[in-house]
Amino acid sequence: MTKQLSTDRLIIRRFSPADLDDFCAYQADPRVRKHLPGEPMDVGQVAQYLAAQAVLDEGQLEAWHGYAVELVETGTVIGDVGVYRVSAAEGDVGFQFHPGFHHQGYGREATTAFLAYLFEDLGLERVTAGCDQANEASRTLLVSLGLRPQSPSADGSCHFELSRDEWLGQR
Repeated sequence: MTKQLSTDRLIIRRFSPADLDDFCAYQADPRVRKHLPGEPMDVGQVAQYLAAQAVLDEGQLEAWHGYAVELVETGTVIGDVGVYRVSAAEGDVGFQFHPGFHHQGYGREATTAFLAYLFEDLGLERVTAGCDQANEASRTLLVSLGLRPQSPSADGSCHFELSRDEWLGQR
């Protein structure tokens, strides 16, 4: 992300190595991990991930681009949003937030700003997203942002998509 995104309550920016403690505070939490595949990263893996994300070329395809979501009021990183750049025109988005900040609208606020960035600044034509069928909060958020549900997968995951034209049409 070449620029920092801002909302009234949040800053969305590249990760930095200084985000280690905040990132560790939520990414390994069982409530966050409940609907995510794989195991949480250990401290060494988190340090490597944050350092790599801090310098990742924004245009790199077939890579995950994760961004810190920082609370303006305190400077605390409370979650992250990101996109896997499938191609120059398409990406798969995701998010995770510290459970202490759930149900306060931060996910919607951050993801709205991030989608605007992807469609309006990066020029993506289509985004997709997925989540576990049992993750009602994520499914509800994705639908509220205008992403259209697709047929559920046999593995119990839900898939969504949104085109640039659909995004611009709802603005």
